[in-house]
Amino acid sequence: MSSLVSIIVPTYNRYEFLGETLESIIAQSHKNWECIVVDDGSNDYTLELIEFYKAVDPRIQFHSRPTSKLKGANSCRNYGYSLSKGCFVNWFDSDDLMKENFLQEKVQSFDKGIDIVISKHELVSNEGKFIREEKRTRPSENLLKDYVCLEVSWYLPDPMYRRSFLENKELFDEKLHRGQDRDFHIRRLLERPQIYFIDKYLTQYRQSLYSISNDLSIEVVRSNYEAVNRQLETVLAQNASREIKYYYLKDQLKKYQYLWKMKGITRRNYQLFYRLAFPSIHFVIWFVKYTFAVISFSLFGKGYVFLKGN
Repeated sequence: MSSLVSIIVPTYNRYEFLGETLESIIAQSHKNWECIVVDDGSNDYTLELIEFYKAVDPRIQFHSRPTSKLKGANSCRNYGYSLSKGCFVNWFDSDDLMKENFLQEKVQSFDKGIDIVISKHELVSNEGKFIREEKRTRPSENLLKDYVCLEVSWYLPDPMYRRSFLENKELFDEKLHRGQDRDFHIRRLLERPQIYFIDKYLTQYRQSLYSISNDLSIEVVRSNYEAVNRQLETVLAQNASREIKYYYLKDQLKKYQYLWKMKGITRRNYQLFYRLAFPSIHFVIWFVKYTFAVISFSLFGKGYVFLKGN
């Protein structure tokens, strides 16, 4: 059916929130949907909860991540997509909430030629208390640059995709432990999609202190550092703007220094940084500062001061 929406929800030990999420999906004014919940090995009451909701609404499916796939939300997202049938796809988190018109507003916004429809979200606490509205979800003349540099932002539940836009593409990086949706969104923006923004707050996004985005373990930071290096190959091939290159240089250096300090990284070749830095004189100056920063860090354990004010 032409308006079927596949809602893909990875979950891991979210029993206390998952019920509310599923209730918000069941309450949607747009009725033509399937909800594919993919469990990542929960050891709480997730299975019992899902069995209850499957009996309440047969549009809800439950699957376990295959043992052949890496553990993690990205594996679950990719696996859920492989099972889905909808001509529209919306990944969602297992602790967030949809407003009643979440699906309807998005489906109705897919005019001919639109690949992605993006709505806004409110940030709430674990208890559901309102924190703030995300004001950065908006159109931009240079969307890739503004998204990379955090002047424009959206979260995983905000975009709905036309399935034909996603077909035959590498979706979520299953080796990545942090910045998972940001990596995915940047790679989609590099494909120059046609995007429509809905100026409405259709999602409540729980902001948790225990999120993976707050995890600074060596494994998590290293996976993000290496994923961005892979991403940069595509960014550089498209002759990215000076602002994008500059942002990546600063961000990657911070992660590199952290990993070096924590002995989570060894010598790396600097090809990507060379390619970012040249031929602009602005980046020649930057590269000199970068080199001094790395040398200073290796000798004295400090160095990021060279980049302040830039």
